[in-house]
Amino acid sequence: MEKFIVSARKYRPSTFDEVIGQNHISATLKNALLTDHVGHAYLFTGPRGVGKTTCARILAKVVNCLNPINKHTPCNTCDSCSSFNENASFNIIELDAASNNSVENIRMLVDQVRFQPQGGKYKVFIIDEVHMLSANAFNAFLKTLEEPPPHAIFILATTEKHKIIPTILSRCQIFDFRRISNLDIIKNLEQICVKENIAFDQDGLHVIAEKADGAMRDALSIFDRIVSSVGGKITYQDVITNLNILDHDYYFKMVDDILLEDLSNVLLTYNEISKNGFEGEMFINGFSDHLRQLMVAKDIQTLALLETSESLKTRYLDQASKTKLSFILSALNIANQCDINFFRAQNKELHVEIALSKMVFLERTINTGEQFASKKKPDSELTSPQKKAKLSQAAPTPVREETDKQEQAPEVNKKTDSNPPVEKPKSKSKLSQLKEEIRKELETDKKNTKVFTKEIAQSIIEQYIEKLTSPYVSTILKAIKFELYEKDLSIFVPSALSEDIVKQEVPLIEQIRGSMPDESFNIQIIVNPDLFPDYKELKPKKILNNKEKYELFQSKNTLVEKFVDILDLKIDAE
Repeated sequence: MEKFIVSARKYRPSTFDEVIGQNHISATLKNALLTDHVGHAYLFTGPRGVGKTTCARILAKVVNCLNPINKHTPCNTCDSCSSFNENASFNIIELDAASNNSVENIRMLVDQVRFQPQGGKYKVFIIDEVHMLSANAFNAFLKTLEEPPPHAIFILATTEKHKIIPTILSRCQIFDFRRISNLDIIKNLEQICVKENIAFDQDGLHVIAEKADGAMRDALSIFDRIVSSVGGKITYQDVITNLNILDHDYYFKMVDDILLEDLSNVLLTYNEISKNGFEGEMFINGFSDHLRQLMVAKDIQTLALLETSESLKTRYLDQASKTKLSFILSALNIANQCDINFFRAQNKELHVEIALSKMVFLERTINTGEQFASKKKPDSELTSPQKKAKLSQAAPTPVREETDKQEQAPEVNKKTDSNPPVEKPKSKSKLSQLKEEIRKELETDKKNTKVFTKEIAQSIIEQYIEKLTSPYVSTILKAIKFELYEKDLSIFVPSALSEDIVKQEVPLIEQIRGSMPDESFNIQIIVNPDLFPDYKELKPKKILNNKEKYELFQSKNTLVEKFVDILDLKIDAE
């Protein structure tokens, strides 16, 4: 029985021309070989599985090849290439820094640098996962990396460049590897399928490419897994079953039901998804990706970002044509908030169902908010003749169309309400909770449409004064003046004493703040006597003690003192 070799090793590129998705790297290295400008230290950085170690091996193989083709392609026939292919080359040394990250390991490597290459021109040291080296190991490596012997070349590879100290980075030529596009991955998988005599469909390969997330090694590993499971043919259904991926049909059906405001079918579909073993987090993330694809399909300029098969692209375009962009963006926001708060939710299924219910009644909520806002326009806008003239001259027809839409909206809602979705008895409690949540959202939207003016503040003051029993405080409150600039309400008072009195009336301040649309409004009390030229400061009546009362009484009646002497009375000082 022939020993099985995984595709990632079997179909590993052996030349720069075979490297996939890294043309900018391949072209630079080939030009360096053509012009004999090969450096002594390279740093290859980028995501996993994109070809960093592969390019390092190819470069090491070419520089030691005795008969290179065009100076950048190994001949695969000389002694150096043969020993490399058999993993028996003494001139190419690979070190895994993840497991050999100590100072001792680096010192052993530095000792090997001193020896001349055998049967080749260069001694190439490939250090993978170099960011795992300790700080002391980096420091021990600095001098050798800066001034190596002429026969030594260092190629460092890492997925986390930010963890490497700057002194190492400054000594290397840095090459940034990119994620491989889905189209390049699919093209490579198709070639492998042809070589292995494996039948396939495009949708299945697209799913593998999406799951790989730009890593060719991951794509080949998934490919081997699918082939081992299904045999000689790769289908879309086999791929999603093996990878535990939710079928796209669920997302398309979910969006169609949401657009129809069919809450019952939406909840039943999600229940079916849950019974199939898919977690709520997986569903909401997949649904967000689906909404993103619809958003991309709305504009012909962004259509190139839709990396799917042709059949699936047609379905996205068809559904995107039926969906408003405002709805997609609002639904994406709801899905994102659901994903953020998912782990904090006690009832996770209900948390997802609430998000779906918000999406179902999203259009109705937007229309209700628009109608409410149109009825509650600021007085300044309604009383301004210039603005009225501009609006009537600029766009009379759209205003009429919007009015017609607003008049027609209740009829649509009536039709929708005339055929309410059939609810199952088991989900009755959940649906009541969902309706309560939607009602709260509508109330919140209505609150956000409140308008605040200084006239409103004045009316609050007048109503508050009617309930006061202190004429002194009432006189002060009647004298204050208001000025509103954007979101700053200024309360002007004539004196510092008046300022203290107003600040002490906390219920009044809270009533004014409660009438404001949001908490972003500021309230400040300013003393400005110039605004009150006719104001005379009222002095509050002093509370007299017994002695002061006696003296006042005595000043008004001289017989009081005689009366006190006759009766021998004593006046209490307090």
